[in-house]
Amino acid sequence: MKNVLIVTDVDFWLKGAGHRTRIAALVDYLSANCNLSIVYAAPVGTYAVEALSRMQNISFFFLDEKKRLSLEESGMKFERFMKGKKFDSIIIEYIHNSFFLEYLTHETQLILDAHDIISDRSEAFRDFNYAGELFEISRDNEAKIMSYYDFVLLLTAYDIQRFNQLAITTTALLVPHPSKTVGNEIRREVKNIVFIASEYLPNVDGIKFFIENCWHKITTRFSVNLLIYGNVCRMLKAAPDQRIFLMGYVEDLKEAYHQADIIINPVRFGAGLKIKNIEALANGLPLLTSLHGSRGLDSGIGTAFLVADQPDEFIAAISDLINNYELRMKLGAQASLFIEDNFNEDRCFKPLLDVINGITAS
Repeated sequence: MKNVLIVTDVDFWLKGAGHRTRIAALVDYLSANCNLSIVYAAPVGTYAVEALSRMQNISFFFLDEKKRLSLEESGMKFERFMKGKKFDSIIIEYIHNSFFLEYLTHETQLILDAHDIISDRSEAFRDFNYAGELFEISRDNEAKIMSYYDFVLLLTAYDIQRFNQLAITTTALLVPHPSKTVGNEIRREVKNIVFIASEYLPNVDGIKFFIENCWHKITTRFSVNLLIYGNVCRMLKAAPDQRIFLMGYVEDLKEAYHQADIIINPVRFGAGLKIKNIEALANGLPLLTSLHGSRGLDSGIGTAFLVADQPDEFIAAISDLINNYELRMKLGAQASLFIEDNFNEDRCFKPLLDVINGITAS
């Protein structure tokens, strides 16, 4: 098996955010198919170090367990780690960690797990008056950094299209997030509409938009609750008088999905694939998301899930779902098939494994 190194500063072993879930799935897949090593480039507690070091089939190296290092300090420690070692492929998680390339000690296949196009995300944030809230990079600088890699991994066909417009020789690979299907009961009576999210800004914006523009009209027609799960609750205020309940972070989301009759994701902007939508569909539940939220899932619109963008559209779609048990049953069944056909583990990650193993498409 090939020797592969992942360099990341994301605490992927924790739950509660889509990017962690995506990286954890990638780590699981590669550890089963490669000799996998991981350099973790952020502070981490002693307990986590001990727990991670016990993970099977993965070798960990921690740049510093207690403090955040400067870029130069990180690079020098990485260089010392690399001395005498040889990897067939090195995967860098996110473009902001590309400075590690300066400290490589041997030629190897370089892969950037970009997830999405950061310059596009920056533009979307600016369009919604959130400029400067996250790491930003210009399109020209992003293209320049990406050109140092042999391959760039992206999660949606839309991002592949945008990448190809950069006109660089690097090859883009579509490597989305996989999920395993889980059966959930579709009840005749709708009691709970559920939103599950991290405190990532587009999630906060999306649910506030929904509450402010849709929820009152929905509750004047139907006796339903809005249950909100995840760290997004930290950014919201409880409103039980409006039948809104902040359930908070839960370690196991099975209970959240069990409570859900309808899943919503009214995200208005951001970038990349919405992992929460993949997970909702994998749980065989009726999903209503925005047009932006459907990016990367386009072939399932109208069959595996519903899309709405404006408040009236959300209200109408939720009304249809509440009133039509057969529609919810059909969407739930199609959602599971959609994930099985398009987002199984091999479908998502085998293109990357083929590249690592030197297998080219015929």
